[in-house]
Amino acid sequence: MRAFAILIILFYQLCIFNQPSWADSSVEEEMKVMKEQFAVMQTKMNSLEDKVARQQKQINGYEASKQAYETRITDLEGQLAKQSTTSAAPVTGGNHLIPSKWTPEIGVVADTLFTLNSAKTDTDGEDRLNVRELELVMGSAVDPFSRLDATIAFSTSEDEPVALEEAYLTRFGLPFGSTARIGKFKPKVGKALGVHRDSLDTIDEPLVIQRYFGEEGMNKTGVDISKILDLPTPVTQQITVGVLDGGNAEDVGVFGETKRRPTLYSHLKNYIDINDATGFELGGSYMAGSRDEDSRFEVQVLGMDATLTHNFNANQNMKIQAEAFNVDRKESVIDEDDGLGGTIRHDLDGNIWGAYGLVDFRVHPLWSIGGRYDIVQPIAAELPVDGVRKDDQAYSGYLTFYQSEFARWRMQFTHTDSATGKDDNAVYIQGTFAIGEHKHKIQ
Repeated sequence: MRAFAILIILFYQLCIFNQPSWADSSVEEEMKVMKEQFAVMQTKMNSLEDKVARQQKQINGYEASKQAYETRITDLEGQLAKQSTTSAAPVTGGNHLIPSKWTPEIGVVADTLFTLNSAKTDTDGEDRLNVRELELVMGSAVDPFSRLDATIAFSTSEDEPVALEEAYLTRFGLPFGSTARIGKFKPKVGKALGVHRDSLDTIDEPLVIQRYFGEEGMNKTGVDISKILDLPTPVTQQITVGVLDGGNAEDVGVFGETKRRPTLYSHLKNYIDINDATGFELGGSYMAGSRDEDSRFEVQVLGMDATLTHNFNANQNMKIQAEAFNVDRKESVIDEDDGLGGTIRHDLDGNIWGAYGLVDFRVHPLWSIGGRYDIVQPIAAELPVDGVRKDDQAYSGYLTFYQSEFARWRMQFTHTDSATGKDDNAVYIQGTFAIGEHKHKIQ
């Protein structure tokens, strides 16, 4: 009996430690299948996690937009409630009152200028003190998603003593996070072309702006759309595209006086914070239009601008800014009598260009100094008879005293080397003053 028990134990051990090969292969196959299934499940989980992350990003974006709209609506409602409870205006001929919420924000900006010029000819505005321009600025929110702004300019010019400088509606919250303007406005091209005089660092516009777009730049009727690009980069980017009424604002410049063809434009702005104290902006612009009666867009304008800002401390900062425009034209202009009863047609196909560079130092909360260099090639009407294109160059230095946020004094000296060979020296003293509500403060 004892021997029989020993035989049973030996048989059991043989079964345990000496399994057949088919059992091993079955286990390996099962493990292989389980690993494949696990890999498939892992892939699906990764895909689901990515999808959840994308959806969470969209939700965060929607929440941010919702918060922005709620904040804007709350602010506007607060302003309307405050205005309606603090004042009211009587209606003429009746006892009814109009709540002040219907009264727009109104401000006035005065630009006075004293000019001492060495020119040998007596021209308008030389050697005298005058109010160069008085701007009546009005604006108000139409509803939580749009705003209306207008600027009416009064000047001493006999040709245009009163002019509608700007009048446009801004619509916020359009699809894809874009913003649109429609009406009469300054196009968002480059740096100096799209700002008012009281926002410039110098008394006058750079020569390239005066020669190519008009003495005060362009104020045209049109429509444009702007959008901040949401790209995964540290660079903030904004793109603007627009369509403007044809010609120049003052019937001079690269687009001439014809209004048959519209002017198309676009601008891409790129900004990055180099560090906590330094920022850099780089922009590119494109414009296409016409200066004659045909149906072609024979004038192409390319622009580049760059601005570097650095804050030394809370009261001192520096700005270096440069801008250049290249104009490609395809046209012919008759501009010379051949002395035999005919004319000589000068072919003006080709490029002209202009640029400026500016440095501004805010050395004190109330004082800043700076300088600007200009170079520009003449447009068609200013070419000499011999056809040799020369440059206008100017050197300017200025000193600014900021009396307050709404009062500023500036003195500027400018030496100009004209393409015609006539040099000029000028001293300007400017006073800019603002009262009331207005968008473009003078500081």
